[in-house]
Amino acid sequence: MLAATLILLFATQAPAVSTTAGAAVSAVERAEARGGPRRPSKRPPKAPARKRAPPPPPRGPLEVPIDVGLGPVLLWGNPPVGTDQLAHFGLGIEAAAVVDQALIRRFERQIPPGLRRQAQALGEVRVRPWWLALVPELLVVSPQIWNTGMYGAVWRPFGVGLTFLDKPVRVSTNAALDLAYLFIHSRTLPEPTHFLRPGVNLKLDVEVPLSETLLVSTGWSSDLFVPQPLGGSPLEVLPLDAALWHLGGPYLLLHYRFPLELSL
Repeated sequence: MLAATLILLFATQAPAVSTTAGAAVSAVERAEARGGPRRPSKRPPKAPARKRAPPPPPRGPLEVPIDVGLGPVLLWGNPPVGTDQLAHFGLGIEAAAVVDQALIRRFERQIPPGLRRQAQALGEVRVRPWWLALVPELLVVSPQIWNTGMYGAVWRPFGVGLTFLDKPVRVSTNAALDLAYLFIHSRTLPEPTHFLRPGVNLKLDVEVPLSETLLVSTGWSSDLFVPQPLGGSPLEVLPLDAALWHLGGPYLLLHYRFPLELSL
């Protein structure tokens, strides 16, 4: 009798349990089908992507073209120097390292991405290391042919240039800060003069390549100085009508380029 009662009770309750479980599963499936909430994932969040470090620069020997130019310079001074002796003479000196497209392409991956297109558009850039700034760009060697003699040097340590045309000839302009020392003696002007002045140099240059290693450049270069009266000390400025404040003229330079190997 007890066994029959248990069998009847199990048979009565089992379908109800099965139906309840099936209804719960069906409700979950319907909720998921409607895009309802799901159980949160137990997977750990992904770590943020690390930025890639820039590639190391190329190793090994590096050849940098060095440009050296020498040539005569014709100089005219403002009156009274310009009227006392019509022209003075000098030697122009130029020396710079040339950063060309071959060098830019070799280090292209070290250039920031936003500047690569501008770097690729450059023809060439000329850079003067600090030790080249110690070399004067103008040596004045002008004997007393008529009335006035002039000897000295002009240094131009800092400058910036702008290139208007790169091929087939190079047309550029340049502005630089300069420092000059000149010894001036004369038969007709107050003497002697130890001219020591800072100034500004302005230059217009046209360069013609003859080959890969030989070039010729010509143009006009003017140095504008703080005035110093002839026969006066570097501490004097007046009178202006008896002072030297300009020296400049045309030039013709022959350039030679040679590779300089550097170890990286």
